[in-house]
Amino acid sequence: MSNNAPSPSSPAPSAPTDPVLNALRLTAGSSALIAIVQTLLGLGILGSIGGVFPLHQTLGYVLFLDTLAAAVSAVLWSRRSGNKGLMMHAISVAVLALIQIGIAEMGVVWLHVVVGLLILVAVIALFTLSMRRGGASRSERRGTPAAR
Repeated sequence: MSNNAPSPSSPAPSAPTDPVLNALRLTAGSSALIAIVQTLLGLGILGSIGGVFPLHQTLGYVLFLDTLAAAVSAVLWSRRSGNKGLMMHAISVAVLALIQIGIAEMGVVWLHVVVGLLILVAVIALFTLSMRRGGASRSERRGTPAAR
């Protein structure tokens, strides 16, 4: 048997995923990365590292736009998959990001830090939820019909 021939035990190539699900995964993943960078920059600001505030501020707006795109993708994906939980999570993350901008503009530093950490956890959860077996809901993963 040659080394180039596929072995009988090798898995079959997976079917292409839906472009809406890909968009959801991409925006959720980039939101998670931005939130991680935002956390590090925020710690730099709290630690009095100069010059990072403008970048932190700009990335805050980028994070909001990215979570908004993830929410739109999640709404479109919920229409196809019936996964309402993922959609509601994505919408709540975008709302949290908008609230976070308002808190920052008011200058309430410690509330801004707490909400920022909540957003960090929420966007990482959004990304991991979107990566589950095609973004399927729990009832779909179990093979039972979803309650509508």
